[in-house]
Amino acid sequence: MTGSRQGGTTTHTVLVTGAASGIGRHAALTYARRGHPVAAVDVDAGRLAQLPPQTGLHTFVCDVADSAALDRTLEDVEAAVGTPARVVHSAGIARVGRLLDQPLADIEQLVRVNYLGSVQVARAVVPRMAAGQGGDLILVASIAGWVPMTPVGAYSASKAAVVAMAEVLARECADSGVRVVCVCPPAVETPMLTAMQRSHPDVISDAPGIHPDVVLRAAERALARRRILAFPGRGTTTLWRARRLAPLRVTRVLEAVLLKQLSKSRFARPPATGKEA
Repeated sequence: MTGSRQGGTTTHTVLVTGAASGIGRHAALTYARRGHPVAAVDVDAGRLAQLPPQTGLHTFVCDVADSAALDRTLEDVEAAVGTPARVVHSAGIARVGRLLDQPLADIEQLVRVNYLGSVQVARAVVPRMAAGQGGDLILVASIAGWVPMTPVGAYSASKAAVVAMAEVLARECADSGVRVVCVCPPAVETPMLTAMQRSHPDVISDAPGIHPDVVLRAAERALARRRILAFPGRGTTTLWRARRLAPLRVTRVLEAVLLKQLSKSRFARPPATGKEA
């Protein structure tokens, strides 16, 4: 990755979505502390304004699922800090509920923000990076995109769409100079997880998630190793491998393992044995 030289260190512009909280907030502040110009993007203007001041950190209010607004914001970013050479797309939402029980409006919002938001970001930033000197696109999905989780049915489905999109996009970008990584963490210690724990204590336990830095470092290792997928957190890679090797037979078992980390005992009990349809 190319960039300017400051004090003997190569720097490049980084754009982070969902930068007002959670993984995005940690990524934006981390890259700013490393000396990179950072465009911190979020739809929540109030929380975005609460980011601690950092040299080189610039904030932009934008709904990344709105293609016209995103294009305007990228023009503003380029004028302020240059074309991003790395994009961390962590903007996303979650809703608790089984797929058939969730209101259609909630499902549509999950698809719009989590999946279509990822599509919009990719369509906006990849051509810009490819037209320059290349770059990196980090998409934040979830292990729930690999292991279907019924307590968060629509969320799980939306993240599966992000995973599939990332793999297709990586193939499309193979000769463009743009690298794509999809990071698939388990529960992460973020305000979103805390809110779910408080609003649905019967479903989501108060067990802490992994730290956002574990997610960011896993994505960076995957980039360094030229891998498309990253699975931060102890045991997450094992869950993914089991799912890939025996998707039908082990799905219920893997869901039970994840729910032991996430949910109360009534959801964590292993399901009755039986053949998959």
